Amino acid sequence: MKTSTEQEGAGWQFRRSDLQQTPSVQSGWTVEREELDRAKACSLIYSAARKLQLPQLTAASACVYLHRFFMRHSLKEYHHYNIAATCLFVACKAEETLRKLEAFIPAIVYYASKGKRRAVAGTSEFDKWRAVILHTEVVVLEALCFDMVVEHPYVALIGLLEQARAARGLSQMAWSFVADLLRLPVCLVWPGRTLALAAAVLAARVGPQGASCVEALLDERVEGVDECVQWLLDFYAREAQARAGSTTADGDVAQTPASSPGSTTSPAGQK
Repeated sequence: MKTSTEQEGAGWQFRRSDLQQTPSVQSGWTVEREELDRAKACSLIYSAARKLQLPQLTAASACVYLHRFFMRHSLKEYHHYNIAATCLFVACKAEETLRKLEAFIPAIVYYASKGKRRAVAGTSEFDKWRAVILHTEVVVLEALCFDMVVEHPYVALIGLLEQARAARGLSQMAWSFVADLLRLPVCLVWPGRTLALAAAVLAARVGPQGASCVEALLDERVEGVDECVQWLLDFYAREAQARAGSTTADGDVAQTPASSPGSTTSPAGQK
């Protein structure tokens, strides 16, 4: 259950227009709201993964699983933080980077509640998150058709950066752009290599010493690169606007345990 070739991952490719007809959109979400909720969920994945010292590929797989899941289920039915936790748990198994629930759940709860709550093993908070993750794991696996194969853009990115002889700073910037691209459902529309090239091109354009790398990167013209770059830039603007328009995010903070594990409009720990 490791990285696949582009051909093997082709079954999970969609048109961008399909994102306007997802189960969440049909349930009343706007495309923009769904994109923001997906991005918040992936941010939780990244934060918990860092706390748990998980490899970047594990977090990346979890993000891809989450985007695939919400092509078949609605955010109205499943809270994005519940699915984020479950997808990271599944990715730990798929990438053979297992973590015990005694360490996994506290990390999830801490970041899901923005540091306001704790979930120590043996507490009711821990038990409820454990029930949510184990219950929702089956739902996630069924939605994914038990297909854990992911074409990681990071693999392609390494080759592209070596080809362009990119400086260390530019490489780190490109790596970060790939992570941000994976917060969006771009991975459902374009293959991993396209995302990698988009991240490298964007890093070369904005980096202080990236100009010399741009021509080398653009020697290989790949369909979708410009769209991916613009997609990410547009999202940055919307995300900044959303943050400026709201000083609180109570809807994203776990507070009290959910009564129904998995199938709830609130995260485990919030009614």
